[in-house]
Amino acid sequence: MKNRIGVLTIFALSLAGSLTLVIAQSQRRDAGFVFESEPRAVMAGNGAGVSRHAKLALRTTNLYMLTVYGADKGQSQLGLAVSNDWGDSFEPIVPISEPGAAVSSHGENSPSLAINGIEFYALWEQNTLAGETDLMFARSLRFGRKFDKPVRVTDKTTPSQNGFSYLAVAPNGDLYAVWLDGRNPQNTAPGTSHVYLAKSTDKGATWGKNIAVANDVCPCCRPAIAFGAGGEVFVAWRGVDAGDVRDMTLAVSTDNGLTFGKPAVMANDNWKISGCPHTGPQLLTRGRRLYAAWHSDGGSKNAGIRVVWSDDNGRTFSKPVIASGAVNDTNHPTLSLSEDGRLLLVFQGREPAEKEGWGPVRAFLTEVYDSGAVSAPSVIPGSRKTVQFPAVVAGTVGRVFVVWTEATDKGVQVMLSRGRKGNKATISASAAAKSRAVRTTRPASAEVEHNHQH
Repeated sequence: MKNRIGVLTIFALSLAGSLTLVIAQSQRRDAGFVFESEPRAVMAGNGAGVSRHAKLALRTTNLYMLTVYGADKGQSQLGLAVSNDWGDSFEPIVPISEPGAAVSSHGENSPSLAINGIEFYALWEQNTLAGETDLMFARSLRFGRKFDKPVRVTDKTTPSQNGFSYLAVAPNGDLYAVWLDGRNPQNTAPGTSHVYLAKSTDKGATWGKNIAVANDVCPCCRPAIAFGAGGEVFVAWRGVDAGDVRDMTLAVSTDNGLTFGKPAVMANDNWKISGCPHTGPQLLTRGRRLYAAWHSDGGSKNAGIRVVWSDDNGRTFSKPVIASGAVNDTNHPTLSLSEDGRLLLVFQGREPAEKEGWGPVRAFLTEVYDSGAVSAPSVIPGSRKTVQFPAVVAGTVGRVFVVWTEATDKGVQVMLSRGRKGNKATISASAAAKSRAVRTTRPASAEVEHNHQH
């Protein structure tokens, strides 16, 4: 009898904890974005053939899309397309990589785009005839209408693995590239890599000496870079510590990237995994606050997309917020800050109430507020198959644009979905909610069980 009472007590406490989590999730307010009911394969009729791994940028009223395209992965090219009507249509792709060059893009090892006024910059990995890869850069100093001949960023004479790169423009206009590099393997533990950095002070015409930022890093998780209000350079990566713990780490430079201080773990997720999970961090600054976002399975009971922030240039960080809520199998977060100050986060995952948690992977959007609160994740509707590697750009007066890669009847394509926030949304939010309810109807008991497992 005592055993039965004990079991019932444990069950009741577990149920209460699960209900508390459900209620907490329900109390997170919706960000109020309404998206188009049907995303579009915008590059399919634009001379691209198949397309994948797009990145977005906004300049005034123009939407820019960097994309890998071509009929075969072995002959993939890199190009930029612009829309002058908020994504209704796109002009023909402007080539960036040279004819015959083979752009390498897979997983998080995909090209990156940065803009500064009328200047457009791209960074990518490219296969060589010798079977190696080069880290390549190209620029357009006139609105992305034509790109200069690509140049190599890496300065090594002995070939080695390099990739998973990220490109950013500092407030003073200097360009910074960070990437994972396999040179000098004697300086890093087996199965790990290095983070390297290079800087250009002449708008990418030339690149400076490659600087080693960190050793013993996860070899397939893309590093990130951001800049502080006082000239600080922040670089983040996934470290590999004793026992195969792979948590996120940050280092700070106060001398324009020449040297970096002692690295510090941003949060003790304690994710133990014997292999690279292929999921890196994102960094972004808003005012004097540094934000970071990443995925972690944590201790297996708190998996999801983490958001943290620092108000003291990375010396200390807030407690992580699980921005993804109860969404399953989350990955690949991307941050974007609009010109009017809204911070948006997009990531991929599975709706917990769809097909017992095993529905297609979809794109989700949340908003991060100044208080540190995060809105409830909103699924972006219309995807018919699993989405991969979503990216977001936040526009002014509530506009938002999200892209992802999806398999279609026209081959792999970049899909675009546009949303609005607030009273100017053109689709009824209540109708969208009813549509989601029909698709995701699930017994309440099953929802409680799912949340208890998380």
